[in-house]
Amino acid sequence: MIAVGQETLGIDMRKLGEVQAICFQKKLAVLLIACASLIALTLTLPGIGWLVPSLLLGLVYAHAVELQHQCLHNTAYRSKAINRLVGVPLGLPIFVSFSDYQNSHLKHHRLLGTPEDKEFFNYSYQKLQSPLALIPHLWMVRHYWDVVGYICRSAVGILTRKNEATLKAAKRIRFEYQLMAVFLVTMAALTVLLGTAIFLKIWLVPFLVAVPVHALIELPEHMGCNTKVPNVLENTRTIKTNKLIVWFVDGNNYHVEHHWLPGVPNDKFPLLNTHLKGKIVYDETSYWSFFKKFFHHLRTRTLDRAWEVEPTVFEPTKALSKGA
Repeated sequence: MIAVGQETLGIDMRKLGEVQAICFQKKLAVLLIACASLIALTLTLPGIGWLVPSLLLGLVYAHAVELQHQCLHNTAYRSKAINRLVGVPLGLPIFVSFSDYQNSHLKHHRLLGTPEDKEFFNYSYQKLQSPLALIPHLWMVRHYWDVVGYICRSAVGILTRKNEATLKAAKRIRFEYQLMAVFLVTMAALTVLLGTAIFLKIWLVPFLVAVPVHALIELPEHMGCNTKVPNVLENTRTIKTNKLIVWFVDGNNYHVEHHWLPGVPNDKFPLLNTHLKGKIVYDETSYWSFFKKFFHHLRTRTLDRAWEVEPTVFEPTKALSKGA
């Protein structure tokens, strides 16, 4: 849902929130072509040559989760059913349940800036206090420990989210983790029975690349921002970057814009950005600039508080303060 009135900064909210599926279809087509091409190269190149396309396939899997994120906001297609139909397989390569992610992530949008806010991927940012702690963070060890439990419980019919979601959503979540269980069992059986390395090449190696890449994409979203206030102009970060990276992260760099109006399709984030010029507190000049600051704060153990920024004279309106 678009969370502010149509009068906000003179934006035509109805037109801005219009979903044009062709925009997402183009991104999906590129993803499928890249995936098919890299899998073909991985399975046909001789010797160790398969490793390069296999590693690149990890980038494709990470990109797929960014597209899944758009689907769970129902801004890829107009139909919620089609968003789920497309979104579920987008997350399967790195075991991200569409319905579980959606259930948790939409709460994150509502609760950002409050003590009740909780990220779906269980990064435990408070434990990220040294360079050594970055290793389990990047490979999302805590999150995937949880996922293993969800898969095991779902495999025997247990509703893993019955206290955190509606019954309908909990059943969908269980089904998606059951799909992952079927994939794991099938993969293990074929690997042992046929003595094949196919799953090593087109899943395990790419998985080990995709997970830290996904973690790095999400890291700048709120890190070091003032997450103790509900104003998205202060608790979220936007990063300037080139068109290739904008495509790869599916507009995730425009994260203030996304939290400000989460019902707006990703392809319109650049337009939103023009309306927020000079109003975003954490408006980063580049990903390089962010990560340079990040590693400085990691070394100095100051990641647990808001980073210093240039003072701003902008006073957010009541409507903007409700943007998350």
